[in-house]
Amino acid sequence: MLVSAHWLKKNIKRKNVKILDASWYLPNIDRDPKKEYKSKRIPKSVFFDIDGICDASSNLPHMLPSASIFENKVSDLGVKSDDILVVYCREGVLSSPRVWWMFKYFGHKKVFILNGGFKAWTFANGKIISGLEKITQTKYKVGRLKKKLNLTYEELSYIKKQDNNYSILDARPARRFLKLDPEPRKNIGKGNIEGSKNLEASILELNGFFKTKSKVRNILKKVIFKNNKVICTCGSGISACSIAFSLSFIGNLNWSVYDGSWTEWYLRTKS
Repeated sequence: MLVSAHWLKKNIKRKNVKILDASWYLPNIDRDPKKEYKSKRIPKSVFFDIDGICDASSNLPHMLPSASIFENKVSDLGVKSDDILVVYCREGVLSSPRVWWMFKYFGHKKVFILNGGFKAWTFANGKIISGLEKITQTKYKVGRLKKKLNLTYEELSYIKKQDNNYSILDARPARRFLKLDPEPRKNIGKGNIEGSKNLEASILELNGFFKTKSKVRNILKKVIFKNNKVICTCGSGISACSIAFSLSFIGNLNWSVYDGSWTEWYLRTKS
């Protein structure tokens, strides 16, 4: 699930190793991940646009696309269905778990996160280049969809009414969860999903690296009742995937990501 920068340096020349730059920032952060990718990147990497590889018909940000759209977009990146994917982002492990989750949902078998991201690559004295990668288009095919990894608004509403055996974990910073700081998206008010608990995604990592399995396990067991299904949420479905990844990391596969997260919940319940 995790690979180190040293592993990537050793294996980067393998033809079936494809590298995806999944850098992404909140809308109130004045940074351009595409521009940063072109300026400095890991060799062989292509830019995976989280805000572009999505359901463009939705009024919500970067919602999961259909299988056919995902196939077309990923084919344009030169990725094959049996490739070993290594996903990284500029800021440690901020957004790489989102792309890990997307590929898992669409049935890709070999997808890993570069622990520490671009920072780890620089620490390992990895080569850094600029410019765009030359891409040979492929005909990517999704595998068997793992629909249980994603939860809709309707499904969450049903679970909240009919099932007590669940835990909703919100990965947003505590001040946003506690309604002290505003949401970064326009027209989205403060608040949280009723019955949810706050588990900041940043708690699961240290200086951009995921913590050890034992530390992650100790963190999660404090907020999850035994055998509960875990519903991972956040502002718009990005940092929620850090919780999902961490659960898988320690062998807990009883989870789903609520893709719409607080943005959708607020828009659909505010009236």
